Amino acid sequence: MPELQEYIQEAATQIETSIGFEGNSSLNYTNMIDLLITQRINYVKRSRYLYNFDPLAKQAIRLWTDYTFGSGIAWKTENEAVKVVLDKFWNNRANRSVLSAKGQHKSSDKALVDGEVFFALFLGDEVSIRWVEPLEITEIISDPDDGENVLYYKRQIDGRLPMYYRSHNNIEDKGVTKDGSIIKSTEDAIIYHLAINTIGQRGNPLLLPAIGWIEQYRLFLAARIAIVRALARFAWAAKTKGGSSAVAAVKSAVDGKYPQAASTLVTNEALSMDPIRTDTGSANAKDDGRMLKLMVCSAVGIPEQYFGDIATGNLATAKTVELPMLKQFGSYQQIWADVYLDIFNIVLDHAGISEDRFIDFDMPPIAPEDAVAALTAISQLVMAFPDMADSRDVLTQALMAIGINNVDEVLTELEQIKAENEKKKAETLAKMPPEMQNQAGKPPLPGQPTAGQQPETPVQPVIPLAKESAEVRAIKALREIRQSITNDSH
Repeated sequence: MPELQEYIQEAATQIETSIGFEGNSSLNYTNMIDLLITQRINYVKRSRYLYNFDPLAKQAIRLWTDYTFGSGIAWKTENEAVKVVLDKFWNNRANRSVLSAKGQHKSSDKALVDGEVFFALFLGDEVSIRWVEPLEITEIISDPDDGENVLYYKRQIDGRLPMYYRSHNNIEDKGVTKDGSIIKSTEDAIIYHLAINTIGQRGNPLLLPAIGWIEQYRLFLAARIAIVRALARFAWAAKTKGGSSAVAAVKSAVDGKYPQAASTLVTNEALSMDPIRTDTGSANAKDDGRMLKLMVCSAVGIPEQYFGDIATGNLATAKTVELPMLKQFGSYQQIWADVYLDIFNIVLDHAGISEDRFIDFDMPPIAPEDAVAALTAISQLVMAFPDMADSRDVLTQALMAIGINNVDEVLTELEQIKAENEKKKAETLAKMPPEMQNQAGKPPLPGQPTAGQQPETPVQPVIPLAKESAEVRAIKALREIRQSITNDSH
């Protein structure tokens, strides 16, 4: 049957094209590294569409971003000059759309959906940061002698003249010759480019290997729905004796009528009613659909139990299955830590800060188990090294592990409360007679007489303490561990 064979071949070719396999004849050096411009635009648009309308695509992007950023990243530095400059940039109201926790999530979604993010930095008295539409960046111009050294980005909007932006590696705008012309920047902003899932200059969407399989899965489910709806059109088969008039009478009596539950069917010898038994092939369809879904899971690196079917996972295999997820999300976290470090260095360069710039980025725990493990590890470290309870780094990790995101504010409040309490204690001691103060500079314990004093029950002075927030009370758990260790050692 040549016609059937031709039809099958045509269908197979269409499916191969849909899932991105076009045969070895279309492969060359260029498109094995970077997609062609038309291909990139096509795939980015398809990725955006699926992100907005397909449950599997939406869930994949959501999981990558939520596991990586959680409640948002935090940073700190011991250099006061660096802190002043970065605080001004980070807390600038005009930059909150990009740098807040919401902005961090949006930046991640953009990177995963489009495969890249272009940040525009406007260097002025106050540094501003914005996003640039990736589809408007039509060309990346590198140093002719060093392809990795990007100098300019060409931006094309509708029919307007091209715009050229300096790369963050070329802030001095040294220019480059291309096609006999010297290219210099035409815009004030500089571009910082993050490209992911690529070995070339332009990034690729996380969904790129999954796009065709998602589309086939959607078509498969649509076909299954069509089959079920078609089979559900008729539920009963009615057979009656008589001609067309008898058939028409039965049809008019039952068509469009929905019997109530527990109704009684009454017939005579002239009419018989039998239910139509249909096999939808759901068992085989489930396995077929699962094979398509597994291709999507493999492409985005997330096990199938995270895509609506929790029955496919169990406690025994959870840690083994989730380990690759933890590794890839950890790697993704480090990529973003590097991005923010690069952007901070641009801001510090612009501010003329040349001294020590060490900046510590703290990413939120990827999974709840990590939070428990982190707190357990911190407790064990404090037990072995009690002085670590006073470390700002240790306290920061503990705060983030229990889900507190305003770490700097809490630590500052904790330090202020501690200083205020110590000041009040010192003032109270200073008002006491010398004989009431022991060698350690502390009031005697209740019931402990001092030199020249008759044993009696002394009144322990009440020292008012500063009001503490819920966050500060939570972190005091670490300090209590240290205090208990100190008391046991005495």
